[in-house]
Amino acid sequence: MNVGEQIKQDLLDMVQKHDYSHMFSDSHSAWEAGMQSENSIKAKIHALFIYHREDMEALYNEVLELVPEQYIDGLTHKTIKSWFNTYITGA
Repeated sequence: MNVGEQIKQDLLDMVQKHDYSHMFSDSHSAWEAGMQSENSIKAKIHALFIYHREDMEALYNEVLELVPEQYIDGLTHKTIKSWFNTYITGA
């Protein structure tokens, strides 16, 4: 597995494990862990775009398929969309 493939696999694992409701937590440590996770996810997306020329539209759709649309107003998919806004139009 090359570096780009490893980053992508790490990203997909992180997306599945991410606590999408962390911002509503009363626990500062839960909120902070969620923010760190989100920052790591964003860094991997950025690396895949800049250094590995990943097809961002395809990656976006793959990530959306991994995570069910949950919480109030589809929070999970809104969050994922925000991570990809910079890299694709229409996200």
